[in-house]
Amino acid sequence: MTNPLDHLLTRRQALKAGATSLSAYWFLPLGTPANVYAQSPAKPRGTARFVIWVMLQGGQSHVDGWDLKEHKWTPQDFDIKEIQPGMKWPTALYPKLAKQTERFSLVRSLQAWDAVHARACYYIQSAHTLNPSLQREIPAVGSVVAYEYASRRRPTDVLPSYVATNVTRSQVGLLKSGFLPATYSPFHVDTNAGLAALAAGDEDRKEMMRRWTLLKSFDDRLRNDPTLAAKAYRDYHNFYEGAVSMMADPRAAKAFELDPADQERYGKNDLGNGCIIARNLVEADAGTQFIFVNHTDWDHHSRIYQKTTNQYGRGSYYALSGELDTALSSLLDDLAARKRPDGRTLLDETMVVCMGEFGRTPGDINGSGGRDHHQYAYTGLFAGGGVKGGRIIGQTDDKGFNVTDSGLGVKRNVYMEDVAVTLYSLMGIDWKKNIKETPSGRSFYYVEPFAAKAMIGAREITPLLV
Repeated sequence: MTNPLDHLLTRRQALKAGATSLSAYWFLPLGTPANVYAQSPAKPRGTARFVIWVMLQGGQSHVDGWDLKEHKWTPQDFDIKEIQPGMKWPTALYPKLAKQTERFSLVRSLQAWDAVHARACYYIQSAHTLNPSLQREIPAVGSVVAYEYASRRRPTDVLPSYVATNVTRSQVGLLKSGFLPATYSPFHVDTNAGLAALAAGDEDRKEMMRRWTLLKSFDDRLRNDPTLAAKAYRDYHNFYEGAVSMMADPRAAKAFELDPADQERYGKNDLGNGCIIARNLVEADAGTQFIFVNHTDWDHHSRIYQKTTNQYGRGSYYALSGELDTALSSLLDDLAARKRPDGRTLLDETMVVCMGEFGRTPGDINGSGGRDHHQYAYTGLFAGGGVKGGRIIGQTDDKGFNVTDSGLGVKRNVYMEDVAVTLYSLMGIDWKKNIKETPSGRSFYYVEPFAAKAMIGAREITPLLV
């Protein structure tokens, strides 16, 4: 039986319906099923323990990559081949990923609510559309994961629950924990700033602990003052204790170490370094559950096919695709090869997501030789943690303008809300949960049952999982 929530109902339509004598008739079929949907308990799968999110900030051109549309404007040197039924692939851009199709699946029916970078990136990080009045209140998805996993942390877990790399140049920045305690904010690592403080050697750690002990002997009274006036100082002390515990643990030094041999294999760039750290954090299993790895400058409004630099003085689509192919394929290789004592691989327990905030305009390139923002269809790559490999979910038209089949079995596209439901489910989190004690007094839903622009009834992307 079709769920009425599968049919889109915008706020404008709702207001229009409410202003007519047909309003009762319009809403009648939505009443009971909607309540049943809201009250039915979520059944998380719990097949993953970690998430690595590789963010293609700026918006990867789907029609030149993972939903390739071959036309007169397509460069001949893409070396396009059908590497499996229904999967045309630019093997010159992504030769290493072409050999790993059994490890990942593609969702080609993604749609964003917005085509402006800042708002679309906010949407990706939070799974909520931007509401200026609640902007500072909404936590990032990674912070929600950290919050949910707080009760599962072991005494030996000293690393931050949520770690992000190289987000300093992102237009939206890095979303924090919102109204949740600051403990669940992302721990940001800039791989260009040097990691010596995080990857301290044995002698450095001993000297640091000596100085830390000496410092506490001077201001012990303030650190343990139970009065309300001293709360801010105690909060800072808690942060310091967490940082010191992390820096004093040899596992932290190993997790944030960039081995030259690894850098050679992953590519000597920000993305490669971020993926190395993500792999290390998963392997360490010392408290980090969510890792956000940023890859910038996919905003190719001009010179997308030029092989030198784009409008920002950074790599063209060729260069960035090469960085992504090298780093992501190496990450999947290592996660699949490294095992826990029980025989499970790191990839078995790690959900890997790679996508941007939207796609690029299909068809011929613009007057500047580039592609502009396109929110109505784009592609994401998913692997590990319970995701089945070798699948293509969704389909677009001949030029990649619109989704013709979402692959969900419903008449709508796949949104970030659906991605969030899938992520939370694999991580064993009840995605229908809501927290009522917020600064605004409004309930915070992990995934909004009523999205800002349409009522979609967010759900798992089940073709990825079964």
